[in-house]
Amino acid sequence: MAILNPTPTDVTPDMPDIARLARSLPVPEGTVYPYELVSIEGNTAFVAGQIAKRDGALAHVGRVGAETDPETAVASARICAEQALAWLNHSAGGLQNLRRILRMTCYVAHDDTFQDISRVADGASNYLIEALGDAGRHVRAVIGVKSLPRNAPVLIEVTAALHANP
Repeated sequence: MAILNPTPTDVTPDMPDIARLARSLPVPEGTVYPYELVSIEGNTAFVAGQIAKRDGALAHVGRVGAETDPETAVASARICAEQALAWLNHSAGGLQNLRRILRMTCYVAHDDTFQDISRVADGASNYLIEALGDAGRHVRAVIGVKSLPRNAPVLIEVTAALHANP
């Protein structure tokens, strides 16, 4: 699956170097399940829930506070956000077509002792803001759950505004 990489002349001036960011993104990880990974309606892109996959496998597994520590969960959230951007780059006409991130929902699988789920979500939020500047600022919801697909510690969904419908 090829990733669309904008040329330097495609860079949006109010965002960080989008061409360099697009080239640094991992290959978007697919799924074997029957759903779309990105759905675009008008100028809005909805990215399906992303777990922290790298090279076809989960980067981390287990519930936070039990099998996974908080720092690993924060790193997992960051990988999820990278995957969301990789899918936007691939499906939305390149990152130069991204106007801004509108919303992120972060699900954190944790045991009964762990309560700092917002800190885990910060891993994804901070990455989006570091990568996209003000265009990465977003509203968010953080939800604690008992389990996630494939025993992932974190899953994020992203909604983004586009400049144009690709």
